[in-house]
Amino acid sequence: MNPGKVLIYLGVFVALAAYVYFVEIRHKQELEARKAEAEKIVKLDREKISQVSLKSADHGRIGLEQSAGTWVMTRPVAVKADSSSVRSLLNTISDAQYEKILKEEDVKWDEYGLDKPLLTVSVTTRDETYNLFFGALNPAKTSYYLRAKGDPRLFLVADTLKNALDKSVYDLRDKTVFGLAPDDVDRVLIVKEGTQTELKKETPDKWIMVKPDRMRVKASEIKRDLVNLTNLQARDIIDEPKKDGDPYGLENATERVELTGVKRSQTLIVGKAKEGEDKEARSAPDRYARIEGMDTVYLIDGRTLANLKTDPKDLQDKFVLDFKPDRIDKLEVELEGKQWSAVRSENGTWTLEKPQKREDVDSWPFMGLLWSLKNLEWKDMTKPAPSDLAAVHLDKPRLVVSLWNKDDKEPMTFKAGWKNLPARKTDSGTEKDPAGPSASDATDEKEPQEAAKEDTEGESRDTAPIPEDISVMVHPLDEKDALFTIDGKFVDRFREDLKLLSEEKDSRGR
Repeated sequence: MNPGKVLIYLGVFVALAAYVYFVEIRHKQELEARKAEAEKIVKLDREKISQVSLKSADHGRIGLEQSAGTWVMTRPVAVKADSSSVRSLLNTISDAQYEKILKEEDVKWDEYGLDKPLLTVSVTTRDETYNLFFGALNPAKTSYYLRAKGDPRLFLVADTLKNALDKSVYDLRDKTVFGLAPDDVDRVLIVKEGTQTELKKETPDKWIMVKPDRMRVKASEIKRDLVNLTNLQARDIIDEPKKDGDPYGLENATERVELTGVKRSQTLIVGKAKEGEDKEARSAPDRYARIEGMDTVYLIDGRTLANLKTDPKDLQDKFVLDFKPDRIDKLEVELEGKQWSAVRSENGTWTLEKPQKREDVDSWPFMGLLWSLKNLEWKDMTKPAPSDLAAVHLDKPRLVVSLWNKDDKEPMTFKAGWKNLPARKTDSGTEKDPAGPSASDATDEKEPQEAAKEDTEGESRDTAPIPEDISVMVHPLDEKDALFTIDGKFVDRFREDLKLLSEEKDSRGR
């Protein structure tokens, strides 16, 4: 095809595309926007709204006011308003549109129920006040008659508009029970079924239990419970609770939840269950509760309280080591007489010092080692550890790992020991003890050439079978003088991680 014609066709196509966009699409969008703006019942800037008043046949009178950027309810009770609900209400008012204008003037308002409106909405801005009156339903029961103060016209509006504006006190008030954010809490006390569970935050990522036992606990579980508690919403709010007797079971309540922060402390007193709960809620019925020092009674979701973890077995942190892999800058490993040592520079690059000097090593083999230690969990813990370390094979540990944290003066040391398993046959069919009395002792008794030959022929000590359970001790640790039992498969996995360091050498050709 002639190149000149191609350019002509391309120019025509671009012109047509521009016409469709600017004339058809863009113009249509502008017309729709103008139509929507024209059909708005009141023209106001929602950002300038400072007060809202609702007077409803069903919900009475409600007053809302903006104070220092925060919306509060001024009547019938003076409480904080729910910000998202108020924001939705303001959007509905400012965007309110009519379906039809039924009359332009000379309207007999009483014929449309507008002499005694079902709902009156008053909105005050910096400049003026707007009033909307909702009258009766139309014969089709789909729309309401509406009047705007100062406007002679009679409007017909969708029933959804009236329903969206006819809010109750409960709808618009803040229903949050606690006034604390999760990150502001550094102590939790739960009194339940005669047991006290006290938890304290030592660092943003570290929590400990101090009652009924002292132990490290899972920070993730505590954070989850704190989010659930601080986001707890009342299902009902009783501002004027009954004073006769103890209808809510709060006078001699035995359950409570105390949240303490640096600036504020709140205690939730939990009373009896609401009567008449359905069968599905009987296992965790809604409960009456109040914040200590306040009269207001809340009805709260019983499942939130029932799901709070207080059993030490559920909360205990079973990680053997407590450290952050990205903050370790020196690593030393001794496994059955063999040594590995590496350091990390400030820019994050690793240098292998032992068994051979190698600089600028890829970080992933080292991070793999660190994360395998970080994620190691114990199967059992004994406190105090036995005084006879030989009884648990830790008098001469076969695996020792030392980790230097950037902020610590001394390393965290991990020591593991295990008993010898029965000898196994090698490829040559002869019996040999995979470890002997001690792997390190066995190495000392052999000539270097003989030890090297053993590592390459038959089955070496590095592949010796590991018992199902091995003993571990860590220093320093919060669980002072504790002996851990871990899965012996960890050593096999750790050996494989160490071998990656040698494979790294081959892959880089060094």
